Amino acid sequence: MSVVKMRNFVGRIWILPICLGACLWLSSCTQLIGGKAERRVRRQFVIEALPLRLSMPLSERPYEYRVQLEEFSVSRFYERDQIVFRLSPEEVRFDPDNVWGVRPSDMITDAVESYLKQAQLFTDVRQEFLDDAPDFTLTGSVAAIERHDSGDRWFVTLDVSMQLLDRQNTIIWQRKFDPVEEEVFDRDPVISVRALRELLRFNVERSIYEIDRRMLLRKLQAEGRDIAVLLDNQNGDAVVDTLPKAQEEEMPRSTKDYVVLPGTLITQEEP
Repeated sequence: MSVVKMRNFVGRIWILPICLGACLWLSSCTQLIGGKAERRVRRQFVIEALPLRLSMPLSERPYEYRVQLEEFSVSRFYERDQIVFRLSPEEVRFDPDNVWGVRPSDMITDAVESYLKQAQLFTDVRQEFLDDAPDFTLTGSVAAIERHDSGDRWFVTLDVSMQLLDRQNTIIWQRKFDPVEEEVFDRDPVISVRALRELLRFNVERSIYEIDRRMLLRKLQAEGRDIAVLLDNQNGDAVVDTLPKAQEEEMPRSTKDYVVLPGTLITQEEP
């Protein structure tokens, strides 16, 4: 091999590590200055109806009424895509990566409608009547739907009021959710959404029992039937609950994800 060729060969050998080092240096610089960042995942959540656990042996549902469910009104502060995380009475945080998949007003309205249809409480339940006027109108308002972050403790709040009106706009039934708050034991938002969903289910079930009681009394009186079975002797002519005391359901308190407030907190210890 000639001297010239040898020099060219040696030169090429030295070029390779230099090029490799330059590539590695450029790659590291790109990462340092924020080259291709990891893709952020936007999580969307929704509250939908769960299976009901009803036991109403005295019920005569479905009752022959048309009921219109108006869209629930939601405080402007909560009628947004972002889930509200409250840090203090004065400070809140919005997480762009954890949002509602449906507007809270539509989400709560649709869930309540699904519960009423599932319970078969009335012969016709819908959000809009185009031809015939409904016999009753169910309205609702959401004062709060949020999560409280207090250090290493987290709580969810679902503060809702509902009322049933007749054609004269007379309130024949109303309810304010109770309980409205639960403690959750994991900061993952999906656990908070599950707790909110359970709060909605429990309170709507209580509402169904109460409305059924009103409708049954109305039916018996209209038909001239004996209503003694519905009278509470201890409270004069007050209507007794159609749900037997032995079958009354309490809000679940033993899950590992959340516990109901107010009340005694259940420690999450395995038996």
